[in-house]
Amino acid sequence: MNAPFPVVLAAALLSAAIATMPAEAAPRKKKTRALAAVPPAASVAQPPTDRFLACDVRVRDYLREGGAAIRVTKIEVDDARLQLSIHHEYGEAGKSSRKHLRGDSEEEMRKNLRGILDEFAAAAKAAAAGRAWYVIAARKVMPDLRDGSGENASPWTAIVLADFEGKCRPITFYQSVDRNKLNPELSKKLEE
Repeated sequence: MNAPFPVVLAAALLSAAIATMPAEAAPRKKKTRALAAVPPAASVAQPPTDRFLACDVRVRDYLREGGAAIRVTKIEVDDARLQLSIHHEYGEAGKSSRKHLRGDSEEEMRKNLRGILDEFAAAAKAAAAGRAWYVIAARKVMPDLRDGSGENASPWTAIVLADFEGKCRPITFYQSVDRNKLNPELSKKLEE
């Protein structure tokens, strides 16, 4: 053997490294195959989407004593008066009550104004995407509404709900809904 000892040692180490590589690669392939056998999360069966999206429970709770839930088709924002005009499948629901700016300083009021305008923009976007509903419900179902109209109050009240990023949010309330001013088809839905 004319080769120096370091060359022989390097060749032996290289041969040993090559010989062990396939042994290490075999378990990796098995692990990869085992992981591939697990179905991805996206392929797991999802329950069907409810037509009221995130407002599914709330809408049905309000309708337990009768009423109607109809899709809001358009929300117009009046940013000067801080008021909304709600349009639904059967016409116009009317204007919302005006929001009031809160805060002790002008900067606090400006921050409150930005929050209101952001909420209004999100409501208009939800209506345009078909994720808002005008719900006419029996007054006794919505006890949180203040009743300042006395005995002549309509037994019907309304709320506009919208799905904002998977959360159901109330947009505006209507203290009293006059059935005589409703579209005849919509009025009929209240009895169903």
